[in-house]
Amino acid sequence: MDHNALINLPDEMLHLTLCNGQARVLLCRTTNLTRKCANIHQPSSVALAAVSRLMTGTLMLSTMMKEEDSSVTVTVAGGGPAGKITCVGRHNQIKATLQNPQHEMPLKKDGHLDVGGYVGNEGRLTVIKDIGLKEPYIGQSNLVSGEIGEDFAQYFTVSEQKPSLVAVGALVHEGFCLSSGGVLVQPLPGCTEEVLEQLELRSMFFTAISREVAEAPLDELYSGWFDGLDPVLLSKDPLEYKCDCSREKMEKALISLGRAEFSRLIEEDGEVELTCHFCRSAQHFDKEELTALLERATRA
Repeated sequence: MDHNALINLPDEMLHLTLCNGQARVLLCRTTNLTRKCANIHQPSSVALAAVSRLMTGTLMLSTMMKEEDSSVTVTVAGGGPAGKITCVGRHNQIKATLQNPQHEMPLKKDGHLDVGGYVGNEGRLTVIKDIGLKEPYIGQSNLVSGEIGEDFAQYFTVSEQKPSLVAVGALVHEGFCLSSGGVLVQPLPGCTEEVLEQLELRSMFFTAISREVAEAPLDELYSGWFDGLDPVLLSKDPLEYKCDCSREKMEKALISLGRAEFSRLIEEDGEVELTCHFCRSAQHFDKEELTALLERATRA
């Protein structure tokens, strides 16, 4: 495949089984959606690498959820200069927001970005799964390193009792994402020791996942990685960065302030502009619009 074709490889999620259903694999490329996220938030290289890894892991969780209106919110807060990073996945769509996107970090001794130092490791990965029931499922696990991949592996093992191999990576240079993606391998009930050994052996293929997904189509990668383990492709879905904010949602946010607070806002400010944390788009409301909105809410 020529180099130009590789540069334009699509973002997608592949779902596979191995050895007649003894293990499942999710393999994805998230390069283009990471670039879109970078255009919105203008993050430093280390912040972009961190949010890219978190988006990749969140997409793995959200594509596993079968319920139609389901969503998953993943937050990492490790006590580092990053503050809090939040991603929301709806099936194959993702959006993200960062508390301190412009913060810079010195490179590690090996020349790599210090994602663990930026995120910190004195905190938690929190997963909120909303499948349309009254109460969402909330799972938490303590951070291992703040490097995100190990932290997702810890979450699957501790909170979901599913020992998993997770590799997520982003190749970032001067705030530009050259490549990003990830792989999740989960042994399923009935997985034999022999297959487990093979999976462990092949985990070495994933150590440079961001480089791997930059240099070959995903079909080619899994065929090579899992050769001899009977990989069967179940689905292939496009992935995208997409925010679902709207003026209507911002109206609801204003109404949720309550009558007294909303009235005070109209009296004191006379107008308001709300900006979405995920896509930075702004909605402006003048005094007339705010007054009409308050009256409508009071009648309801």
